[in-house]
Amino acid sequence: MTQETIALFYRRRRPGEESGALLLRALRRYAPGVPFSPTRTAAGRPVPGGGVHASITHSGAFWLCALARQPVGVDLQIHRARRPAALSRRYFHPEEDAFLRRQGGRDFFTVWAAKESYVKWTGRGLGQGLATFSTVEGGAICGRRLGVQLRPLPFAPGYSLCLCARRVGAVAYLSLEEE
Repeated sequence: MTQETIALFYRRRRPGEESGALLLRALRRYAPGVPFSPTRTAAGRPVPGGGVHASITHSGAFWLCALARQPVGVDLQIHRARRPAALSRRYFHPEEDAFLRRQGGRDFFTVWAAKESYVKWTGRGLGQGLATFSTVEGGAICGRRLGVQLRPLPFAPGYSLCLCARRVGAVAYLSLEEE
């Protein structure tokens, strides 16, 4: 893996499994030999140290983390029956709401994952208010105005995944299932 590669470590969730233990396993594979003693910011963001940045997400049956040599945010959303029009109107930026209305709400979970990946990237969390910024520009998911790249990525059927970083280049998917 090159220094610019963003690694996405994933696995199916198991009852009682500790997120911190999974993060440590991922860190050992990403940067072998680097001593890590992960801590968390006041907002709960993991800080591995050793020049590595991390973002953790879990949804439905999966746990996932992004590791990179730059600040990174990742979010995974399972597609569950919701009222996308009402949620979009209430919580999303007017530009995102209009985008979703034009396409019948089809990309609701992709917009949601993009928004959460961005707030994880900033480190401020959901407290900054989801309606204060837009992840949609020119009819597509875009982080240009936010100074980042937002990249929706394929994952399992019925899930939306989005990665946020200043620059998203190569992405490697790496399983943490029993090795």
